[in-house]
Amino acid sequence: MADDILKGIKKDEILSSAQKVINSAVNVLEEEIAAGILAAKKIENKVLDVDNIRSDPDDLMNRIRRDTHEAVDLFLHALSAITKQVNTLASLDKKKVEDENQSNAKQPAKKTALTLLEADRPMQPGHTEFFVFSLLEDTEKPTKIRFQKTHLFGPNNQTINSRALKIIPTSFTLKPKEEKEISIGLTLPKNAQAGIYNAIITDTNNSLIKVVLNVEVIQ
Repeated sequence: MADDILKGIKKDEILSSAQKVINSAVNVLEEEIAAGILAAKKIENKVLDVDNIRSDPDDLMNRIRRDTHEAVDLFLHALSAITKQVNTLASLDKKKVEDENQSNAKQPAKKTALTLLEADRPMQPGHTEFFVFSLLEDTEKPTKIRFQKTHLFGPNNQTINSRALKIIPTSFTLKPKEEKEISIGLTLPKNAQAGIYNAIITDTNNSLIKVVLNVEVIQ
């Protein structure tokens, strides 16, 4: 819940809001004191013996001190409440940043799993060749794999359609610490032109997994 609140709150906005609240509290306090003074003046002559009170400086000063202390106490209570709220939000924000930094530090940097597959010998049109590679799941959670493939691109903008490639299996789930062997079958069409062709096979869920297939076609 605290994370959701902090997402929409910025430090500058917190301080600005706190300052506005403090200013409002001071204004209200000043208005209340001014209103009290005016009201006191209106009833002063009717209720109090002004001359008698003013003739006793000690009593007058005691009243002034008491009223002033009460006003200051009200202001300090409001300021204390606002300060606590700002400190609480700042602490939550700091804790969130620390937790995120710790989480990022625990996660190892992901590296691209690049595999290069090459035919042992040149291929001729109409022939089939099989390529094999393995994937190892080194995390603590199961990982879903689903391969996608490109066409084979050759010289002079020549291409061989991706239908010539057959991946077995195309999709599966790797369990933690499990190693899976994948087979790729390539059947060249009979009208394939000579040249060196390349295709790229990737995982739709993880672009860091890349397999580059390199074959040479001869007539």
